[in-house]
Amino acid sequence: MIPVYPTAASFARLGRVAAPWSEWFPFSASSGAWTFSGRVALYHGLPALNLPPGSTILVPAYHQGVEIDALLAAGHRLRYYRLDEHLQINFVDADRLVDETVSALYIIHYFGFPQPLDPIRTFCAFHGLRLIEDCALSLFARDGNTWVGSTGDLALFSVYKTLPLPHGGFLVTRGPHNGVPVREVPWRSTTTQMLDLLQHGMRAHGFDGPERWARRAARWVGQMLPQDGNGDGDGNGHGTGTVTSGGASWDPRLLEYGASRWVPWLMHFMDRDAVIARRRANFLRLSSLLHAIVPLAFRELPCGACPLFLPVLVRDKASVVVELERLGVQSVNLWSTAHPTCPPNLAEEVREWRESCLELPIHQELTEADIDRVAHAVLVVLTTRP
Repeated sequence: MIPVYPTAASFARLGRVAAPWSEWFPFSASSGAWTFSGRVALYHGLPALNLPPGSTILVPAYHQGVEIDALLAAGHRLRYYRLDEHLQINFVDADRLVDETVSALYIIHYFGFPQPLDPIRTFCAFHGLRLIEDCALSLFARDGNTWVGSTGDLALFSVYKTLPLPHGGFLVTRGPHNGVPVREVPWRSTTTQMLDLLQHGMRAHGFDGPERWARRAARWVGQMLPQDGNGDGDGNGHGTGTVTSGGASWDPRLLEYGASRWVPWLMHFMDRDAVIARRRANFLRLSSLLHAIVPLAFRELPCGACPLFLPVLVRDKASVVVELERLGVQSVNLWSTAHPTCPPNLAEEVREWRESCLELPIHQELTEADIDRVAHAVLVVLTTRP
């Protein structure tokens, strides 16, 4: 099985014991802080912006939904702006939406492809807006020579989506902040998610026996431990039940958690430059094999992009996911629905993205042979469908 995200097998291929990860942006930022996930980083980073209470934030019509929930939970109003056909901000529409109640612009760097930061900086300076960069899908991406997340007043990252970690978000603020009021995630959650990484790595490389053991162990941990955060407690009235990162549902329990101490330790085994190079090479190889078969959401790979997936456009993508899985290739059906607060006319404008955009694996763990297998599976599925 070819996994859509990197697994524990990445440690064997990219292992660099004592890698200088704290020298890499965003981890080198003096105002940086670890959190449990990207949505937690967003929520706890907002106070550093000193936005007027209840002020309006401009947000894109194409979004996951949990980032919208985080902004609403922080007490802000939202106003949605349009995107162009390449998922970049429509400045004309955003300009039309600005009034005295608007305090910030929220941008999303989609799939490792950066938004145009120079004109965005100009736009925010002209209107006196704070800039929030959502880099959850774009760790290690650059716009030219500028690291995404280094321009905004607040930037958030979901590190575990790019690197094989059990969880881990990171926030960066332009100015100092008062710290992130979170506590370490329950060790049981970390254990469960590390077993998941191990299981997926074994499954990817055909170790059926050990994989079944890891799967049973993860299931046992999940069944034996409470899932609602009301576990046996830590002596301070806090539960220690398991919580998980990811998912499209808003879970306010996550806001109290930071990253496990294991996460910074595991970062010593990473290799940023190898991650970027392999993702770019895999993206280019897979896109060259598929461009004549299926429409590509992004036909070009900008020099600074660090792609998270290869997004392609297909019909009935939910069934394509199932058929690819039968052929041993995982894929992702991301962001299939708009947040309820998004106006119907704007939701309609990005409906095709939500219904058709399927994400294929190109991460650093995959070899050229793996990429060829992905391409072959896509070819088989799409050429046998009506």
